[in-house]
Amino acid sequence: MLTQLPVAICGLAPVAARRPEPSLFGWVVSSHAAAYASHPACDVVAVHDWRSDLMTNFRDTWLDFWPAVACYPLMGLLLAEAKPTIVSVATPETTRCEVILAALANGVKGLLCEKPMATSLTDGHRIIRAVREAGASMVVYQPRRYDPLLHLARDLLRSGDLGELRRLRCYHGGSRALLFRTGTHAIDTLCFLAEAPVVEVTGRLEPGFEDYEPYLSELPRDPNREPTASARLTFADGVVAHYDGVRHGRRVLWFDIEGSHGGMRVWERHIELTTSGGTRVMVPPTFDRVGIAGAVNELVRLVQYGGRTVSPPEDGLQTLAVLLAILESARHGARRVPVLDRLTPDYGRSWRL
Repeated sequence: MLTQLPVAICGLAPVAARRPEPSLFGWVVSSHAAAYASHPACDVVAVHDWRSDLMTNFRDTWLDFWPAVACYPLMGLLLAEAKPTIVSVATPETTRCEVILAALANGVKGLLCEKPMATSLTDGHRIIRAVREAGASMVVYQPRRYDPLLHLARDLLRSGDLGELRRLRCYHGGSRALLFRTGTHAIDTLCFLAEAPVVEVTGRLEPGFEDYEPYLSELPRDPNREPTASARLTFADGVVAHYDGVRHGRRVLWFDIEGSHGGMRVWERHIELTTSGGTRVMVPPTFDRVGIAGAVNELVRLVQYGGRTVSPPEDGLQTLAVLLAILESARHGARRVPVLDRLTPDYGRSWRL
């Protein structure tokens, strides 16, 4: 009989709690709850939110899966009574650090956290230190790290067929192509493909946001109050990446990868690979568990058997540092801002979003 792992979900926004409608081809797993429901080793025993209506709605929505799920307005009481092995952290960004630290202090062995995991580098370092001291596993959920297409692109880079990596670029357009809301995913993808530490960043915000205040996870969120941005990332091996966020009505996202012997453009469902032999279209194999379901599948394996995640908190800290550096650079006329030294634990300043 398969051993069940008790799971708690903290924060019941749609990304954590939504239940997709069944279709001809089954569910599209697009929330933490749906991912746990799809995994035979997971049993959601408790949920937490300060909004009682969201807890009631969760219990009613998932009654057929988890009829005994307990609802807790207080995180401390949940940890003391439900004693989960895995905790999903989908609370507002400014509260995630304290939720994670409390979970680790109460013996939680696996954490699945929405991005960003914190809103300051100081809190990011606190989280990493606590995860290591507890001997726990933590996955920062960045969807494209659980997309077979991006792994295919990285495998092509590693194969050497494109030669030496020279340059990366991301074009990110749309009404929601905003720096923190979705730009975070694109910037993290550039780092995932580069496979090298970010050394420095320059950045600019779109016109009209010259006096932009740091993003503090206000609810409800108004996309008109958050800027798009452009940025230049320099990696430790000399590779340069450009990110261009553009606000317009048509959603567009692609990544260009240039090597010394060829290049590729990565769209959302396929890759156009160009070498001396011409251009060909490539698609990845089909897998049962991708996106949030893939992240849950990996976390369960880490809790049960150990190992390394493709999306560790150390990488989450680097992406956060890049976001903060873009803001700092923009405030000072696109000057160069160092990043690498801010990823060391003794960096004491707090840079809030």
